[in-house]
Amino acid sequence: MKNLSACLVAGIFTLFLSYPINASDFLDTEFDGGKSLMLEAIEHAKTAKSHKAHADHILEHAKESLEYVKKAEIAAIEQNNTEGRVHITESIQQLVETINHAKEGHTLIATEHLTGALQAMRQFVEQ
Repeated sequence: MKNLSACLVAGIFTLFLSYPINASDFLDTEFDGGKSLMLEAIEHAKTAKSHKAHADHILEHAKESLEYVKKAEIAAIEQNNTEGRVHITESIQQLVETINHAKEGHTLIATEHLTGALQAMRQFVEQ
């Protein structure tokens, strides 16, 4: 019985010690004006671009990228990061065009729009 209570106390103690570490990690990425979310969007767009001949893969990853760009836009608005709104708007437009062309099976045109979206996303991160 003593071993059980000792393990329980050690487990609770470990949880309490790990909580501030997790909270500090969350705060560092949460208040960056949406840049960490945009970096995630860039990764999905790169993955989509690597699937040049597969419209369904381009479509899947472009949708994921679009979701992260939208989240980055919300974070940027909430944190008054208005400098990059032009780049966010451009990347959203390019990703929507990518999705539309991927649905039609036009992989070359979809890839061209992905290139434009990636450029706009990178400009947002670099600002």
